[in-house]
Amino acid sequence: MKILWTDEALDDLAEIIAYTCVAASPRTAESVERRIVEQIEGLPPFPERIRKSERIPGARELVVNRLPYIVFVKLLPDVIVVLNVVHTARKFPA
Repeated sequence: MKILWTDEALDDLAEIIAYTCVAASPRTAESVERRIVEQIEGLPPFPERIRKSERIPGARELVVNRLPYIVFVKLLPDVIVVLNVVHTARKFPA
């Protein structure tokens, strides 16, 4: 199963990395990025294991382990589309 990132999701991830780099350190930012990406890449072959979203119709929510982020994805027959990466404190969608 292929994973496709939307431009919005890539922007979200870039903002998270930039913020973490300033707020903590570049090393911490790399660790956060790696953890988010690894969890997304771990979705195949059973992406249905993550919960259905009540916030975005037709999407699912991956709660990133040990980090305050939720990844919103849409499951298509052969593709997992990463829609957004959002901090849990953020009211999403607005």
